Amino acid sequence: MGEFFALLTALLWAVAVILFKRAVGLVRPFALNLFKNCIAFVLLGVTAVGLGQTLTLPAAPQDLLVMFASGAVGIGISDTLFFMTLARLGASRTALVDCLYSPFVILFSSLMLKETLPPLAALGGVLILGSVVVSSQQSFGGDISRKQFWIGCLLGASAMATVAFAIVLVKPLLNTHPLALISTIRMAGGISVLIPLLALHPDRKSVYASLRPQPAWKWVFWGTFFGSYLSLVCWLAGYKYSDAGIVALLNQTSTAFIVILASLFLNEPMTRLKLLALAMALVGTVIVIS
Repeated sequence: MGEFFALLTALLWAVAVILFKRAVGLVRPFALNLFKNCIAFVLLGVTAVGLGQTLTLPAAPQDLLVMFASGAVGIGISDTLFFMTLARLGASRTALVDCLYSPFVILFSSLMLKETLPPLAALGGVLILGSVVVSSQQSFGGDISRKQFWIGCLLGASAMATVAFAIVLVKPLLNTHPLALISTIRMAGGISVLIPLLALHPDRKSVYASLRPQPAWKWVFWGTFFGSYLSLVCWLAGYKYSDAGIVALLNQTSTAFIVILASLFLNEPMTRLKLLALAMALVGTVIVIS
């Protein structure tokens, strides 16, 4: 059952990335994250209440704090970094940088959960990093400047590190608390980071302008529905019902889904170099997990 949820997560997230890419050119990344988190919070909250997963269920204060902190890091910070990456690199290059997610999950699992870090993981990590370097070539498609590329990669790596830390942090609680409840509290944690940052944002006027009703909202809403609602619940369900390594591997198939969908719907070219980078990233992921 966990494997099914993990694969479904990858497909739903790939669809969401394509929708968010449509919106990220029209809405600033910070505003996009705040807007989609508010929508997701309502959807998850209604689901939790509808399923009877309320705070009347036994939940220690420290557990609630861990869920909240996981959302603050994995949603409030990580998703903002992800949208900044998407705006700079495009969907295909971002999908390759996303392959750093699995190595970071293994790293944090080793440090925080005392799971074994296999030496062979280094080889997989080299292949993944190599795929990102390959994506910097002009013949990859969608030429961008070197500065824009490396800033995007740094932001993307930071996004993967924070989201990996967040899931490993909350993983011990997935078997003892309802998923919709955990998802709602995590989303509240994400919003709690963004609202204070909004008050300190150097360009608040443009952020407020992005939050006004506009055509981009349809892309944000459906991206949120697939990526921050359905995908999020399936993502946690995968980690609840299966081993972390298997789930991380199946989650990573979103890379292939994103590249294919970006070619079909965003007109990002499907080049031989792109296929080579994709193969390197996926083989590297398989080695890291196995």
